[in-house]
Amino acid sequence: MEIPNGLVQDEVLKNLVAAEDEVGRGSTREVFGVFGAPDLVIKRSHVSFHYSNFVEWTIWNAVQKMTSDDKMGHVPNPCLIKFFATVLANSHSAEFLLMERLQALGDTSAIRHSKFPKWLNDKKPSAFGVAKDGEIKVMDYGMINFYHVLNPLNSEGMF
Repeated sequence: MEIPNGLVQDEVLKNLVAAEDEVGRGSTREVFGVFGAPDLVIKRSHVSFHYSNFVEWTIWNAVQKMTSDDKMGHVPNPCLIKFFATVLANSHSAEFLLMERLQALGDTSAIRHSKFPKWLNDKKPSAFGVAKDGEIKVMDYGMINFYHVLNPLNSEGMF
């Protein structure tokens, strides 16, 4: 099976949802496993405006750009990307988001919030997970301060 990448038709991601593998449920989204890809999840928004998926897609693309781009005198921050679960694809409507699957934290004391940028507003333990390599990453980053993350002239909150 080929894993979609980038912006794709809603049907492409909808057809990958493994409904019997419900990973989690929040106030705006449900998270499911992906057929044929145990290392991935699909977040399906169940509200009329798919804000959280749109925000995570935007943030993922922003931190990717920050790994190398020098925007308006901003010093690139290649270290930032390792703190976020990888987003692979978003549907055109943003109803579906394809993301790296992280495992739930066993010991929440392992989270050192000082490692994460100040613009990450949601720092509850359920927003974090453990990647295959043992690194703790943010897996729910739909709540952020857009001014701080997307303003290349703002150097605050970068560790």
